[in-house]
Amino acid sequence: MHERFGLRTRFALFFAALAAGGLAALILGLWLGHARAGGPVEGYVIAGLVAGLGLAGLAAWVALMFDENVARPILALADELTTRARADIDADIDESEAKYLGALAPAANAIHDALAETRDAQERAVAEKTASLNREKAMFEALLRDLAEGVVVATPDHRIMLYNRAAQGLLGDLGLDRSLTAFLRPEPLTHALDRLGARAARGEVEAERFLAATACGERFLMARVSPIAVDGARVGYVLIFHDATEDLDAHAERDHLFNTLLENVRRPTAAIGALIDAIESDPDMAADARTTFFRQLRREQGALAVRLHEVAERHGAATARHWPMPAVASDDIFDALQARLQGALRIAGARQFLRCDGFAVSELLARVLEGLQSSGSRRALELSAERCEDEVCLSLRWEGDALPDGDLDRWLSAPLSDGYGQYIGRDALEGHATEMWAEPCGHGHRLVLPLKAADKPQLTPSDPRPEFYDFTLPPSVSDELVDRPLCDLRFVVFDTETTGLAPAAGDEIVQIAGVRIVNGRILRGEVFETLVDPGRPIPAASTAVHGIDAARVQGAPDIAEAGRRFHAFSEDSVLVAHNAAFDMAFLKRKEARLGLSFDQPTLCTVLLSAALFPNANDHTLDALVGRFGVVLPPEHRHTALGDALATAEVFRHMLGVLDGAGIRTLGQALARSDEMHRIRRAQSY
Repeated sequence: MHERFGLRTRFALFFAALAAGGLAALILGLWLGHARAGGPVEGYVIAGLVAGLGLAGLAAWVALMFDENVARPILALADELTTRARADIDADIDESEAKYLGALAPAANAIHDALAETRDAQERAVAEKTASLNREKAMFEALLRDLAEGVVVATPDHRIMLYNRAAQGLLGDLGLDRSLTAFLRPEPLTHALDRLGARAARGEVEAERFLAATACGERFLMARVSPIAVDGARVGYVLIFHDATEDLDAHAERDHLFNTLLENVRRPTAAIGALIDAIESDPDMAADARTTFFRQLRREQGALAVRLHEVAERHGAATARHWPMPAVASDDIFDALQARLQGALRIAGARQFLRCDGFAVSELLARVLEGLQSSGSRRALELSAERCEDEVCLSLRWEGDALPDGDLDRWLSAPLSDGYGQYIGRDALEGHATEMWAEPCGHGHRLVLPLKAADKPQLTPSDPRPEFYDFTLPPSVSDELVDRPLCDLRFVVFDTETTGLAPAAGDEIVQIAGVRIVNGRILRGEVFETLVDPGRPIPAASTAVHGIDAARVQGAPDIAEAGRRFHAFSEDSVLVAHNAAFDMAFLKRKEARLGLSFDQPTLCTVLLSAALFPNANDHTLDALVGRFGVVLPPEHRHTALGDALATAEVFRHMLGVLDGAGIRTLGQALARSDEMHRIRRAQSY
């Protein structure tokens, strides 16, 4: 009976048996009374019916009250305790629903508190034991995150186990457990791995270098790949690469300039040589002919000078383009100069941002400042930076003697620094495609150095990105997806905000967001979020819910573009949403327009909650957030990304509860969801 009937059913059977027993006793009493006292039977029957109905009604009422205030709260407490045993949840159990159970609810909370304290103690003990490891891990994360070269670690079947920001910047939206060959053309990589295997078979251990290309063909990468072996078995490989596109372009441009120079020089020099030979071969040449030859000679010499000047300008432009020019704040340059001159320099004006080699410009200005000070006849030195359209002019003002051109040329002809070898100040100016000159200014003089302006950098809080690696990815298997364990699957948990609740009546998506879950971890660095232009007015009632109005979606992509991007983001993943039928109804109606289909399996946290907590009355997102102790700030509620992240946290907790309930595969989860017929009938969009 324990296996066949639940607690509420057994209580219902108990009260039914009690009512049946009471009715039997009543009938027996009336029969005995009639047998002893006699009288009309009708009176006994009426009395029996009235008493029987009253007894049955009383039993039913008591049973309902008992079910509502005792049986359901007991089962709810049991669900809460089971959930906390299977998932790490800090939130206390709500005792209000078990107010008629006396000390049972406080006792359940005491068990929860003891379990939480035990877990905290275990976590503290583990943290103390692994403090050194965590420090090394933090150093590794910082090093890898900010490494200039792209780094990817992949499994033998090319699934990504690790990547850094540089790799993501070069290859696009990388993600854990995604295939590297979706971002990198596979043929050069496969060939390099084959060569690496052949060399390993010969006992040679060395990285294999090769030229690769991104999947879209926009970039060329110079890469080197090394194997990862454990106990002699290859378990993956490390790929390190940098962008070689500009290097190849620069090489091609240099070759083109050289060939152009040869072509431009060959004909004029040949003509000049022929003219000289003609003049020398005839010493008695007539004056008019000699004048004609010299005129032609000057014409060819002028053409040669023009072509050499054109090539020189192109070379200068190419040099400036390929010289590293990060955005630098003028204050950083000025502060370095003030430190070297020990207070003899005044800084004026506001901070500006310019694109330059900060060290070269600092050394150049320092050389000039030291030269100005050495004469002793110049005073009140002042540096400032002024924005002039697309340039920032660095101005160095002083009072006193003017600066002779010869002094400035001498300073610019000296090497900048030992670290730059024979690189002189004039080279630095050519590399920046600029000049420096002196001119009178008010009551004194000034030097002007114009440099290309840069936009003010957007400073954002440091992102630790703890999820850019996972060396415990589940093995790749060929089983049917429905037979795969839930813990081995990739999920995209998503949410939409819309113009209304009726997709069939023309309502549209105005925002969509999603976050990936891989190996049971929420990858907060791998999120998708975009506003969507619905192509129709947004009702004020909808704006009051999610805060999105026509102004916010102006210029946003339409559903065709946003839908294709989301499809690429969620490809090869199981979709998860809260009340998934609603969100999927909007996506399904746009499949023809997208030319794509969202045919992935889909899980709904509403249905899973109903399956896991059949005695709970509330399966809204707010209820689940409270049940699992998930923090959902009010300002993030009813935003696509905020709700998606909260749903992801809820679903992550659910995975442990599902496993404890024997729901371990995707097929089992889908089957249990389908059993929630009452809720599914309400999810008709």
